[in-house]
Amino acid sequence: MGASFDLGRGRAGARGGAATVNAMTLAAIDFGINAIVQIGILAAIFLYIYGILRGTRSEQMLWGVVVIAVALYAVSAAFNLDVILFFLGKFPTIVAIALIVVFQPELRQAFLSLRLNLRELVALADYGSRRDVLETICSAVETMSKTRTGAIIALERGAHLREWADDATAVGAPVSRELLLSIFYPGGPLHDGGVVVKGATIVAARCVFPLSGVELGRGTRHRAALGLSERTDAAVVVVSEETGSIAVACEGHFFKDLNRESLARLLGRIMSGGGLAARLTAAAGKEEQP
Repeated sequence: MGASFDLGRGRAGARGGAATVNAMTLAAIDFGINAIVQIGILAAIFLYIYGILRGTRSEQMLWGVVVIAVALYAVSAAFNLDVILFFLGKFPTIVAIALIVVFQPELRQAFLSLRLNLRELVALADYGSRRDVLETICSAVETMSKTRTGAIIALERGAHLREWADDATAVGAPVSRELLLSIFYPGGPLHDGGVVVKGATIVAARCVFPLSGVELGRGTRHRAALGLSERTDAAVVVVSEETGSIAVACEGHFFKDLNRESLARLLGRIMSGGGLAARLTAAAGKEEQP
């Protein structure tokens, strides 16, 4: 009887131990997943902020702050500088506030960019596919060509056009034929300069693009279109104020004497990833070598 009782109690204890181990294992797994999710969220936030700062003067400042902080902590730990370690460890809030003050313009741009991205998603839902957006642009360009209304429209692809949009007049509205015609209406406040289009959103108007050093024998708009295409991968549509002719600059190449159909084909291939001039020449008008 005693032996049977001890054996039963041993089995019960073993089952209890196994249940405890299983519970601890599940808790460890749950903690691991929770930690991974939190790390992923923090990494996404930091990467997003760094993406806003990348390519700006503030990027160098940020790296300078990081290097100084790491070096100061390493020296303080090596030489037991307790006071400095105390301030480094106890005042992260002050450092955070200081960074917010220093990088306030960039953080403002980050929130503005997020707002524009949300608006762009809504615009895409309203206007449908990219093809519909390009058709809208081509329709506006055709009308401006007939009325000889000068225009320059930069379509953002992989490289950001933030450098030129930031110093211009913010628009943040969905692409529409009427809005484009209104922006480039002669004598209007936004007529001078160009327009930046990102996805289905007109991001900014009255943008000043860099001029190309190549003489095309054409107006300033054409040099600005070619200049922007030399610095970025944007597709830049130009309408001549003098002749009403339509042209596109892309990757340092210039395509002239386009009509609505050839413009639509050309932009369709460029925006779908086929940006090489050799492939585009067969799809749209005549290429003019700069």
